[in-house]
Amino acid sequence: MARKKLNVSDRWIELCKTKTWTDLLEETAARLPNGEALVFEGVRVSYGAYRRAVDDLAQGLYAIGVRPGDHVALWMTNRPEWCYARHAIYKLGARMIPVNTRYKVDDLEYILAQSDSKCLLIEPSFFGRIDSLGMLTQLCPELPGSAPGALVSAKFPLLKSVVCVEGNFPGCFRWQEVLERGRTAEGGRRGHLPEDILHVIYTSGTTGFPKGILTPGTINVAYCAISSELFSLKQGDRYLNVLPFFGNIGLWSMSMCLLTGATLVMSNRFSSQDTLAIIEKERISHAMLVPTTLIDLMSYADFDKYDLSSLKHVTSAGSVVPSSVIREFKKRTGIDIMNCYGLAEASGLSTWVPEGDTVEHIEKTVGLAMPHCELEILDVDTAQPLPPGQEGEICTREVFPGSQHMQGYYKKPELTAATIRDGWLHSGDLGKIDADGYVTITGRVKEMFTVGGFNVSPPEIEQFLLRHPSVKAVSVVGVPDERLGEIGAAFIQLQGDQRPAEAEIVQYCKEKIADIKVPRYVFFVDDFPLNPQGKVQKFIQRQWAIDKLNLKERL
Repeated sequence: MARKKLNVSDRWIELCKTKTWTDLLEETAARLPNGEALVFEGVRVSYGAYRRAVDDLAQGLYAIGVRPGDHVALWMTNRPEWCYARHAIYKLGARMIPVNTRYKVDDLEYILAQSDSKCLLIEPSFFGRIDSLGMLTQLCPELPGSAPGALVSAKFPLLKSVVCVEGNFPGCFRWQEVLERGRTAEGGRRGHLPEDILHVIYTSGTTGFPKGILTPGTINVAYCAISSELFSLKQGDRYLNVLPFFGNIGLWSMSMCLLTGATLVMSNRFSSQDTLAIIEKERISHAMLVPTTLIDLMSYADFDKYDLSSLKHVTSAGSVVPSSVIREFKKRTGIDIMNCYGLAEASGLSTWVPEGDTVEHIEKTVGLAMPHCELEILDVDTAQPLPPGQEGEICTREVFPGSQHMQGYYKKPELTAATIRDGWLHSGDLGKIDADGYVTITGRVKEMFTVGGFNVSPPEIEQFLLRHPSVKAVSVVGVPDERLGEIGAAFIQLQGDQRPAEAEIVQYCKEKIADIKVPRYVFFVDDFPLNPQGKVQKFIQRQWAIDKLNLKERL
């Protein structure tokens, strides 16, 4: 029996081979100069103004030394300037490095150094309480004494320029100053080709510190063109994004709106009350969320008091939506949440549940393979395709070069070769596929766990905890959490007679690493369960923690 296919046109093929995001922005702005492009906290931006802001910023960045191929880091919360910066970087033919706003000092140090960033665009504080510029200055004490654009940093020898989106700080260019330079600057309009690398998104995996995913323009355009059709997104629709732009899901929302001429309504943080109020006030028609936000929304006491009648389509990504959440949302809104599955290495998504599908497929699967890839379940040991119903590793293959796969991990050729083998991108996730082609997620080959839709790497947390003077050895596992899906639990062997409190270990992490990486549970143990080869049997630790804490797997 032939597998079912998603019903989309072939338009995505021509778009990804011939168009760049610079082309698409200019075309949409020419077609809809007065159309509403962006909405943020009362600020409304037309497509014409959007294009002008991008042009000025691109010229300004060129004027301060950004050139094609340069890496430009972007560390700010969701706001219109994020959108302008992204497309200005593309317009110059440079590469964008989105930086997670949850990062603390150690995370930032690694990303800026590993990414070879030449320029950093920064919001000096996040939400008025997180001192991002202070963290940068802690790592780069030379900044306040430098002339803007002439930074000489011991830790980051390639970093030359820092641009602050707000305020006036020593050693930094002012955002407005860069725009003003752009209005009079010459040159800088090289642009990029469809197959060029657009951005390097960092994602945590099982190999330690985050990996930089080299993303060609072709796979980014292909995915967004396909998803726009599957999502029934069109001109005049209003798309709500409450997820951070530094991740794939946030970037998708920006791109799909630009491609179709829809309006992107954004928020820089999630709260149930604010999100429901935005849906009602802005007459939101489309939203892509993660299971955590869906659970929080429906747990909000006043959920049913808001007018959500404008909503037509809601899709969830990041992790599988529990069946109970899908049923409850359908009961209260009349809308089916569409599960999907993917990873950043494979353009974002590889499967999607078709609109109007059966209840069983909506609630129990992540849908069918998207048209820009082939999907198979391969034997974990032999890498041979398995028959329907058998569990193995979920792997994808491009339908043509540049249709779905990353180009590789930045400066990690061995890891790239281990991930893409014989044309197949190995996800590290376990699953099954039925005779019709519907995919079900069953687990993970890798140790990585997912907190609120964000991947977390146990080895990275373990390496950090080993720096604590009381820690002799450590093993971190993900355990179930009703709201976030999973959270971390650390098993620690102590040095000698050291006896810190569990709270001390947690606080040590909170001060240095992103909150999603901070273990919620700490267990001091005398030894670890080991297999005959001496490797820690983490599945035993995980089950022990589940039993001791009386946790339940999220269904």
